[in-house]
Amino acid sequence: MKKFNNGKPFHGSENISNGRLTGTTDTDYFYFFCSKCGNAHVLQILDFGIVNEGPAEYAKEDRPKVKRDFTVAFELYCSKCKLHDFVKVSNTGWQGGRLKDSPTLKK
Repeated sequence: MKKFNNGKPFHGSENISNGRLTGTTDTDYFYFFCSKCGNAHVLQILDFGIVNEGPAEYAKEDRPKVKRDFTVAFELYCSKCKLHDFVKVSNTGWQGGRLKDSPTLKK
């Protein structure tokens, strides 16, 4: 069975951290924009991996309708500037508020 990132460790870089990675939807599909090229260039998703999957245990009282906990990692690539990075999407962790407006994010 093929392992995500060939079994090597992965973590997103500062290029996509602290609000630098943005995106948009087109119908029901989500697209990530290249944080180096700007919002006009869409990143390719090269691969994905299920990092965590299991019964809903995280913050059960705040998420009564959640069916299971999960984290999915995506390997991202920009064909224009050659940015190669990773991002994770999860339903555990931040559970509300307005993260984008958070004063802790670097502008």
